[in-house]
Amino acid sequence: MAIWDQEDHKDLPLYQRLYGYIRREIEQGKLKAGDKLPSVRQMAKEYEISRNTVETAYLQLLEEGYLISKQKSGYYVEHLQPDWFERKGSERGKAEQSEEPQEKQQDKQQDKQQACSPDKQGIERPTYDFIYGETDRDAFPYQEWRSCVQEAIRWEETEGGTYDNNVFGELELREQFADYLYRARGITCQPDEIIIGSGTQQLLMVLCQTIGKDKPVLGMEEPGYDRIRYVFQNHGCQVVPITLDTEGMRVNELMKSNAQLAYVTPSHQYPYGMVMPIQRRMQIIEWAKQTGGMIIEDDYDSEYRYVGKPIPALKGLDEEGAIIYMGTCSKLLLPSLRISYMVVPHQVIRENKQAFRQYLQTVPRFLQIALALFMKKGEWDRHIRRMRTRTKKKHQLLIQALQNELGEKIEIIGSEAGLHLLVQVKTKDTENELIQKALAHGVKVYSIQSYRTKPTESSYPVCLLGFGAMPLDRIEEACGALGRAWG
Repeated sequence: MAIWDQEDHKDLPLYQRLYGYIRREIEQGKLKAGDKLPSVRQMAKEYEISRNTVETAYLQLLEEGYLISKQKSGYYVEHLQPDWFERKGSERGKAEQSEEPQEKQQDKQQDKQQACSPDKQGIERPTYDFIYGETDRDAFPYQEWRSCVQEAIRWEETEGGTYDNNVFGELELREQFADYLYRARGITCQPDEIIIGSGTQQLLMVLCQTIGKDKPVLGMEEPGYDRIRYVFQNHGCQVVPITLDTEGMRVNELMKSNAQLAYVTPSHQYPYGMVMPIQRRMQIIEWAKQTGGMIIEDDYDSEYRYVGKPIPALKGLDEEGAIIYMGTCSKLLLPSLRISYMVVPHQVIRENKQAFRQYLQTVPRFLQIALALFMKKGEWDRHIRRMRTRTKKKHQLLIQALQNELGEKIEIIGSEAGLHLLVQVKTKDTENELIQKALAHGVKVYSIQSYRTKPTESSYPVCLLGFGAMPLDRIEEACGALGRAWG
């Protein structure tokens, strides 16, 4: 299969090129229903690429329904509706016969627009994308994960196949999370205080419809994660922005806000990146004690800390049962797995027991079992160690490369932890002008304005650079392009 000689796709990662090639072969009928694909090992050996690259391409095709996986046999082309591909091929053929050179150019331009940055149509897909929220797929242990998934599927065949009787999630997984939180985050909790869900937003929606049914006032960091703010606003909560200082949320403002709930990211504030010190943590706990309020702690990427030791979770200091803790697997595993968890104090569950039990579990049982096996076998801890080492190298290289290229022209903000940095640029350009200049040099960086409730004037513009998905060997190239754009 000549998958490397297509110039139009040279800028795409290898797994995307392989995925695109196989998908086209299926859609064009060259690979037919029931055809077996080469094994991951065979494909990797034949084309001298990594097995992770092949595995990622196959899993994407499996997720989209182009392939099926047969236990101990391999990957096969799925039986798809044939007339759809015939119509698609016929329409493509007619279009090719009637095309004129000008129309071809228009089609190419349209394709480019579909791959554009959301900020400005007509710009080609960037060569370097500092997107936040994506993980390094090449670092994911696909073989070990696949083994756990296959074992969970065998369990599904014999014991599963029904609705999850426990709406909080599989006991085996909640036990593993309880053990991990005690070891890694200093949190003592019981499995029956943990609720599994398909993403932090989904868990917060359940929370809003249970403890938030009286439409409480919520104090939220300003700036703060916009997707979380939308959840609370869409459920009728009054969201009050609480500004930040160098230690995080200002507790004196929270005290004056009449809030009954406070949403914080103390281990790594999003997006500014400061880590809340112990004194400020005790102050916000004291706020909850004095007012009878609740704290929602979003510990979204605490595994990634590069200066000093990991900071224990705020929940680890909770003696009053006033903190609801949110954790996610998205920054460690794959975001597409959509597995998060929430630790809810016993008294909150007791007071809202009936409301919580109105919701069916949203994460497939076999995925919960697979993750429990993954953790029980030690793969979770091994993967965390690998990811910390890998991302620390990226983090150090990114900071050094930015300083080499832009020097005193920039200030790096929030560099102690996490998978992103903020870069403040000492220029007369606006934030949007910086973003467009970077894009013109093939680099995509991001605005932080959506994280604010209203636009804020600052002395110099700030851009967000996520580096979790950026290949290590492309960081210096990307920073070189930024240096040319902003220098």
